[in-house]
Amino acid sequence: MKAKEIIFLILIIVAGVFFYYAQTGKLHWEWNFDDHFYLSGEEYTFDESQVFEPPFPPLLKIVNAHGNVEIQGTDEQRITIAFQKKIWRKNEEEAKKVSKELKLRINKDDRQFFISTNRDEFRRKNFETNFKITLPKNMDIEVENSYGLVNVFKVKNTTLNNRHGKITASEIDGSLILQNSYENVEIENVLLDCQIENKHANIIANSINGKLRIDHRYGKIHLENISQDVTIDGAHTEVFGQKIGGAVEVKSSYEKITLFDVGPTKIYGHHSAVEVDGAKEFLEIRDSYEKIRLNNIQGNLTIDGKSLGVFGKKIVGKEISIFSSYQNIELAEFSGKTDITLSHGDVVLEPSPLTHPISFNGRYSSIKLYWPRGERYPIEARTKGGEITWKVSAELATEEENEVSVIKAFLQEKEKPSIFLSTVYGDIRIEELLEE
Repeated sequence: MKAKEIIFLILIIVAGVFFYYAQTGKLHWEWNFDDHFYLSGEEYTFDESQVFEPPFPPLLKIVNAHGNVEIQGTDEQRITIAFQKKIWRKNEEEAKKVSKELKLRINKDDRQFFISTNRDEFRRKNFETNFKITLPKNMDIEVENSYGLVNVFKVKNTTLNNRHGKITASEIDGSLILQNSYENVEIENVLLDCQIENKHANIIANSINGKLRIDHRYGKIHLENISQDVTIDGAHTEVFGQKIGGAVEVKSSYEKITLFDVGPTKIYGHHSAVEVDGAKEFLEIRDSYEKIRLNNIQGNLTIDGKSLGVFGKKIVGKEISIFSSYQNIELAEFSGKTDITLSHGDVVLEPSPLTHPISFNGRYSSIKLYWPRGERYPIEARTKGGEITWKVSAELATEEENEVSVIKAFLQEKEKPSIFLSTVYGDIRIEELLEE
């Protein structure tokens, strides 16, 4: 590699690191035509506060940048604002001059109590403005912030937009709408509906009494105790959810989806491993190139995809439908009308006493069926290019049809659910389930 190429590569790396820290707010710098960017200086802190008496409009709105905003609702009927200015300058005299010129702005009308600063009047900023606000807990709030923490507690309807900053919210006595990126979101105890938009970070949500919608990219989502419906539109998003009372819809890719104790559920994945333990009404999964593990499913099951390995236990529903390829399927203790289509993979079935028919169609697939001990179901099994092994103590009819091996048994049991097994270039083995 030539010297120029090495230097160019180093510059690219340095630029990438520089802009990463700038974008995430970890670097204090300003760009302008006069002094380009300001990178260093001593930190000086200045504090002031104001108290406001009622009456107040229903909404408090604050617009801030490069700083923290903390808001707490109280039983007191007043608004208290603690305003902190962190200023980076060469000496204290310069910092005091900036502090004197950097002012808190308050505008109030019938609709909103509006808080901001005169930050935009400064050509060279290089400072942070932090707020700690207490207010009557029955007020709605709206926050516009960036590059700092937003923390709200015990307020009513809430809207938070914190570009490149962490958000925590709890005891929200109303709805919650929030948007941020590159920093985590933590919310707890929200009375009504909640909507979250986040990317390149993680989300933790607990005890949401309304509907929850999340738009997310590149990170993790952890949900617990959600009373109503949950909708997740994600990409490269790892999802964990438990104790969800309403319907669940999850879209993601390349990361695992894990759900425990949920309502009716739809999962749309791409290269996403799926684990579901406890689902009611129905479970629908459309995915590819991964493994699906299921347990205790009470309701209809639909799985559709390619290169999906499916491993399920204790599945009880009216209909079970599985379509896959190139990986194996194993089902145990299942009951319902079952239709399985598979190519280039093997199947193991251990049904409970049948309530509905079972049908399997395979290609380059072998199947092993554990026969419910002592039961008599009409069965037909056929294979082309494979062998059939019958290990059940019962009379059996065998025949050949155009190079297809066929067995039939219990055909006189016309009132019972039937079993039909068919494969091409695969073996069929049927043996009685041993007593435990």
